[in-house]
Amino acid sequence: MSEFASVVSTLKAGGLVVYPTEAVYGLGTALSAGAAGVARVRAAKGSVADRPYLLLVADAEAAFSLWSEVTPAARSLAEAAWPAALTLIGPARAGLPPGVLGEGPNGQLTVAVRVPEDTWLLNLLVALDEPLLSTSANLVGGAAPSRFGDVPLGALAPDLAIDRGDCAGGSPSTLVSCLDGVVVLREGGYPAALIEGAAGR
Repeated sequence: MSEFASVVSTLKAGGLVVYPTEAVYGLGTALSAGAAGVARVRAAKGSVADRPYLLLVADAEAAFSLWSEVTPAARSLAEAAWPAALTLIGPARAGLPPGVLGEGPNGQLTVAVRVPEDTWLLNLLVALDEPLLSTSANLVGGAAPSRFGDVPLGALAPDLAIDRGDCAGGSPSTLVSCLDGVVVLREGGYPAALIEGAAGR
């Protein structure tokens, strides 16, 4: 049995898992849990249906399989930068649950994706073989925890929690829209100065 077998089986069954990322502890479930999985995450955090959740994936091809269209600039940026603290927003393909869907400037449905830097998390995503719906492991209004001991496990009530010591903390990921060109929406862990060069501009 692999190191990730219990985590994968919990996620595949629609369970909630607390896990480390390169910055803070995350809370999530498998994308295949669908609307029910989204509802469980929202209920655990005490949030209402507002901002869409991020999807973590193992590589660029897995990310782009969630988009209806991939521009050359977006592909160049992903191939140059990932894995990194860089989240890309693109046009959503059909069939994704509402909880991961945002809305672009023209009413276009969007989805945000990232390939994480953390080696353990990347290996988990490979073993899971599907996207991981992800958010920080805190209640709404609380700080995102970089220490496992600061995760409010009693309130979140995950089905499984993985303690791998302290995460690095720091800035959230840089957020980039790939809907119409490549536009930095929020600078974070990946330097915005590198975006245009990585996108081939």
